[in-house]
Formats: sequence, C-alpha cells, structure tokens
Amino acid sequence: TSDFYCVRPGNNKGRAPQFGLGESKFGHKWNMPSAAASLANRQPGSWAGVFMVPEGSWFIEVRDDLIAPEGDMVFADEAEAMSRLQEASARGGLEKIFAPPSWAIPGAEGSSLPALLSGKADARLQQMKVPKKLIGLALLGLLGVVVMWTGVSYFLEMRAQAEAERLAEEQQRQAELNRMAEEERQRVLEQERLRQMQQQAQTLPSYRRVWEVMPKPMDWLRACEKTMEKVPVAPLGWTLASLTCSGSQISASWNRTTGPATVPEGWNVDPTMRSASASYALPELVQRGREQLWPQEAILRYILYNDWQAQLSYLPDETMPPLANGQVVPPPPWRSRSMVWRVDLAPWTLKGPLVDLPGLVLNSLVWASDGSWQIEGVLYEQRH
Repeated sequence: TSDFYCVRPGNNKGRAPQFGLGESKFGHKWNMPSAAASLANRQPGSWAGVFMVPEGSWFIEVRDDLIAPEGDMVFADEAEAMSRLQEASARGGLEKIFAPPSWAIPGAEGSSLPALLSGKADARLQQMKVPKKLIGLALLGLLGVVVMWTGVSYFLEMRAQAEAERLAEEQQRQAELNRMAEEERQRVLEQERLRQMQQQAQTLPSYRRVWEVMPKPMDWLRACEKTMEKVPVAPLGWTLASLTCSGSQISASWNRTTGPATVPEGWNVDPTMRSASASYALPELVQRGREQLWPQEAILRYILYNDWQAQLSYLPDETMPPLANGQVVPPPPWRSRSMVWRVDLAPWTLKGPLVDLPGLVLNSLVWASDGSWQIEGVLYEQRH
C-alpha cells in the first residue's frame, strides 16, 4: 500500500483534479513537494521535457494542462529519457519542448528547472493513514452531504430541464426566423448579381481567349517535326542555311555550293542563283479548347523549382477604347509574357513546361547552324 498521496486541484477553466501516490521506500516523506504537480501548475498547456536531477534524467509530459499517464518518470539511463521525449514529440500537439542543451534537439528550450518552478511548490505529499474515529465522522458527514446534495441536485435538475426545454423552443423559433431572413437576403443578392451580369454582358465587349484556339505546344512541335522530314537538308549543289517553323508552315532557305546542282520541286531560286527558298504546310491541328490559366505565384514557383532557363518578359496589356457612353473597358483577366527558349535538343523530345504549363502558345521554332533551336511564344497567366 502507498504511504502518501498528493492532489493537484482542478481550476475554474475546466481542468480536472489529479491524484498521485508516494511510498516511503522511494524516499518520499510527508509534506515533500511534488515536482510534477508544481511544474505543471507553473507551465500550463501541452508540453514535454527532460531535466537533469540528482536521481537521473527526469521526464515529464503535460497534455491539455494535465500530467499525462506515465508522464512523470525518472530514468537512470539518459538515452532512455531522450527516447521517451522523442516519442512524446512524435505524437504531436506539444506547444513547447524542454531538453538539456547538450542534446541539441531542434526547437527545444533549455530553461533550468529552478527557473521554471519559480521557487513555488504548489502540491505536497500527505499521510494516507487517518484515525478511525475521524474516518467515521467524515463518513457520517459525507453521507449527510450526499443526501442533501441528492435532493438539491434533483430540484436543480428538474428546473434546469424545464429551462432547457424553454430555451430550445426559443432557439428553434429564432433559427427558423434567421433561416427565412437569410433565404430572402440570398434571393435579393442573386437577383442583383444576375441584373449586373446582364448589364455587363450588354455593354462590355469580351476579350478573346487566344490560347484556347491554338494547338497544344507538343502537338504543334510534333507537326513541325513531321513536316521537316520533307525538307531536303543537302541536295546536290546546295546547303541548308535556315529553317523556321511558324504559324502553319515551315520556311527553309539554301545557299549554293560549288559543282553541279539540282532544283527540287517547289523551290524558288534567287535570280542570282546563289540562294533558294521553299515552304511546306503543316498538317491541320486541333484547338486545345478550354484551359484554366495559372496565377503568377504558381508559375514563379514552377520556373524556379524546375530551373527553366527561358527568357520571359511581360507584354503590354490588350486594351479596348471606351464605349460610346464613356464607360472604360477593364483589362482582360489575364496577362501575357513573351517567351524565348534556346535548347540544344530536338524540341519535340522535351517535356517540362511544354506539357505542364497551361496557356503556353508557341509561335516559331528556328534552327541555327550550330544545331541549336530557338523556341518563341507567349505565356498567358491569370491576373489577380
């Protein structure tokens, strides 16, 4: 049996009382302060910590202002105390963690135990043994209190039940009135919103969502790749000088070399016969259709995270003249940026922004004599 007990009282904030036991064989004595109860009173909330005491490493865990089960233990092994603190932290919900500075636990505070206790001892051990006569008197007094409290509780319960029923009926009536008032308010707001939308639809012109009538970037690049297969790179007597895929066609030019030369079908030879050019139509492509734009913040994070090395710069907003009644037409709900991207690989083998970014329109693909490619286009983004 235990020799001592300690009670940590509740408070007016709803904290329940807590009860602990002590034994003489562990060195407990009458009127000895309870460190756990006193420290929990000094440091309310949810926290855990390990403090070095003469007996070893003292672990304490407090949850919602209550000392947790098995949350008041002394470990002889410092490693066990650290492991127990890490387990409590892993469960989450802790506002603070106290640990010895030598442990170097991130976010942990290293306040000393005397500083946290502030010199206070709020709970002390009391003797378990009580005189039998005193126990009898206490039991009789407790019985009288129970009988009296039972009667008072019954009366209060009946009165509280009647009051609760009255309040419930009143709240139900008030809730019904509030519901009806809110429905009427929403109906009026909806009518006003529809009226405003109708007025705007009648007076304001609509901006054209350009990117939605254009093919997706990869579809356009694959069409360029397929059409480039028709372009002769080095026919007899000629060498390829330029190659551009733009809009719905590919434009190519060649320079004359020495020796005999042929003139492939569809070529336009310069009067000086030193250069030639030709164009090749792309296959018809499908419009991408409805596509929701990203806001500036999302595009910025994507570019930085994926290390996209394209050159981007904002273009002037599309504007419309004022209406006949003088009403100013607001800018479109999107912004656009020019995009120039130089790559060393065949563009149709790339992925990344060409697949991920909505609102990206490609305008031209230019081959350079060093084997690199320059991709140009426009990137649309959602305005704030």
